[in-house]
Amino acid sequence: MIALGREGKQHAELNLETDPHTAAMSAKLQSDEGKTAYRRRKWIAEPPDGWIKSVLGFRQFSLRGLHRVQAEWKLVCMALNLRRMSTMSAS
Repeated sequence: MIALGREGKQHAELNLETDPHTAAMSAKLQSDEGKTAYRRRKWIAEPPDGWIKSVLGFRQFSLRGLHRVQAEWKLVCMALNLRRMSTMSAS
């Protein structure tokens, strides 16, 4: 798999024979619709993860097993939401 690079930066030439899916994704991201969707994705998905990592300091799960990790993730999200609610009600 080849990284497509950052927006506005050049990346290595793609080979349609060896990397058809990567070439298709590259073509999709070059279209106006693809650029709009990717730009929207950046501000929708990234901020909550950044808040959880920097504000709450949550970087890895403490428990093992899918159900336990899901429960731990729900607790982390609840802690973030409670923190936001408390700052909103204080002002």
